[in-house]
Amino acid sequence: MNLNKNQLINLPVYTKSGQKLGRIVNFEFNTQLQEIVKYYIKAENIIKELIEKDLVISAEQVISIDDEKMVVEDLAVKEKKLAKQKVSAMPV
Repeated sequence: MNLNKNQLINLPVYTKSGQKLGRIVNFEFNTQLQEIVKYYIKAENIIKELIEKDLVISAEQVISIDDEKMVVEDLAVKEKKLAKQKVSAMPV
């Protein structure tokens, strides 16, 4: 399946376990490989509360993508939660 830029932007993104992460707001394209290497996700709901910046999902973390949604490994969320916990646990 081929998707154009207009179909990718605002495409909902979910984890494998069904948690909604947000929507694609941008992507990075490698001209030498002629493929997308990163997706930038605008976080929604609880994920937005855990992080201040957009999520960056590498192409290797994508399980599936179609014209309705993108599904990524659960690890993408776990890594962000871990990073947030480490930052808040650091002594001042």
